[in-house]
Amino acid sequence: MLQNEKYIAFADDNTVEVIALGDLDKGMANTKDKRNELYDAKDENGNPVKYMKEFAGMTVEQLTALNSSPANGYNKTGHIPYVSIVDPFTQAEMKSMPGGAAAGGLMDAVKEMKDKLNKEHGPSVRRSALWKVDAEVKSIEASIKKDGLAKALASFQKLDASVAKEHDFIKTKVKEFGVTLMDAAKTQLDDADAKIAAGDIKAAKSILSPLTSALKGTDLEARVKELLEKTKPAPEPPK
Repeated sequence: MLQNEKYIAFADDNTVEVIALGDLDKGMANTKDKRNELYDAKDENGNPVKYMKEFAGMTVEQLTALNSSPANGYNKTGHIPYVSIVDPFTQAEMKSMPGGAAAGGLMDAVKEMKDKLNKEHGPSVRRSALWKVDAEVKSIEASIKKDGLAKALASFQKLDASVAKEHDFIKTKVKEFGVTLMDAAKTQLDDADAKIAAGDIKAAKSILSPLTSALKGTDLEARVKELLEKTKPAPEPPK
């Protein structure tokens, strides 16, 4: 099941998989079993790690720990395989499937239980949407050095609009990134202000001009206008 490509794609947006395997130490002791083979990779923090080929993305230690987790307590039949769909809020079993299930049957059962949970608790977070946001945030951050903050702010506005119908968790994540960008804009405005005070009007304008449209409609719009006024030459005295 966990190697079924169709189910893997489905699980990315609909489930959190937990597997409990008994006697894993005995199985791992059989060095001739190809299911025990490991491969070198990097974990989510970029650290070198060895994952199991049979359970890609998982270490032996993680599988062992899961067997000691509450997941091991749902199967009361004494037989395997056993699939349990669990309420993530209460950890109560919502549906049991002794003997396991085919990918299609399990996906149907998950959809049914997910609909119930969404009615009670609101929409769930889609991993695909979260990953997309994470990728967009990284891309925008990387673009600042090359293309400037103004273009990054424009890209952020598009990202913010694109998540309007997503879960609050994702919207909050985007809003927090927006705060970071606005803090960067405040720093640039402070820099422009300092350059104006030092008489370097040309340098100040090079900072302010791109930000004029980028900060329109934000809390910093008035400050940009105020600083731009300072860059204008003083009016000639009346003759």
